[in-house]
Amino acid sequence: METDNIYKVLQEKVEIAAGRKMITPRDFDYLSARIFDKTKTYISPITLKRFWGYLGEEHRKKPYRNTLNTLAVYAGHTSIEAFIDNIDNSTCQSSEILHNPNLQTAALNKGAIIELRWNPGRCVRIRYEGHDMFRVIESHNSKLATGDTFLCYQFIQQQPLYLRCLVHNNSAPTGYICGKEGGIQYSVVE
Repeated sequence: METDNIYKVLQEKVEIAAGRKMITPRDFDYLSARIFDKTKTYISPITLKRFWGYLGEEHRKKPYRNTLNTLAVYAGHTSIEAFIDNIDNSTCQSSEILHNPNLQTAALNKGAIIELRWNPGRCVRIRYEGHDMFRVIESHNSKLATGDTFLCYQFIQQQPLYLRCLVHNNSAPTGYICGKEGGIQYSVVE
């Protein structure tokens, strides 16, 4: 596997372990603290920003082996080499048990408001109408529009969200995927 792909997979696994995407400066501060709590090794937020490319490609540097090792340990491996071996052994797997936090619609009360976020910069607020039906009440940077309705049974952090029977601008019901690359982040607002 190419080095850039290894780094991308490592970033994804670290984000899963942290329970959030690295999007804002606060996310990198949070990750730095969590890494120290778990590994007792300090990686500065600026080093993390460079590794994620947050500061732009001109500031990206090849990470030190110690940084890669610490990130791999944080993601649940014994070393960067063990992490790479695991990637090589798992590339042929087509199934995986998800341990990501999830929200079942059956646990929601009618009228509950959920905020969905996904890259790049998408933010949608939806209201639970009952019987697995949702209505879009706010939409920023998304193809989903206020008033659209859809069916959904569950939301899984950092996984794509599959909408069923989406009625968009009074069109015939169709399917739709939110967060196809990198998944979604959800939060119950009300």
